Amino acid sequence: MKNIIFNPTKRRVQKINRRIEEIYRPRQKQALMVFTTNIGDHPIYKISLDTFPALGTGISTTMVSEIAPQDITKEQYILLLYELYRHWEKLPFVCRGFTPQQVRWFRKKFGPRVFSEYATVDWWRNIR
Repeated sequence: MKNIIFNPTKRRVQKINRRIEEIYRPRQKQALMVFTTNIGDHPIYKISLDTFPALGTGISTTMVSEIAPQDITKEQYILLLYELYRHWEKLPFVCRGFTPQQVRWFRKKFGPRVFSEYATVDWWRNIR
C-alpha cells in the first residue's frame, strides 16, 4: 500500500507544487495569486504565480492551476489552498475576487501571509 494516494486533492497539490518549483525564484518577489473567475456560466478556480521584478518592468504571470468547480468541492479546494500555503513558506497568498470577510477568514485560518488584492501593504516586508 505504499505510495497510494487516496485523496484526489493531494495529487493536485503535488502537480501544482511541481509546476511552481519549475518557475519559482527565491530571490525575486513573487506571490501566489488565488482567484475565482466567473465567465458566464463557467466559473474556474485559478492559481497563478506572479513575479514582481524591479521597477520599470512588467509583472509576469504564470498559471499553475485551473480547476473547474465540478471537479472539486469547496472543502477540497480550501484544503488544497492550505497545503500550498503550508508548503511554500515564503510566498504570500493574494486573494482576488474574494470578499473582505472571506479574506479575513482565510487569514484567520491560514496565517498572516494571506492578503486581499486591494491591500496596500508591501507583501514582502515581513516575509523573509
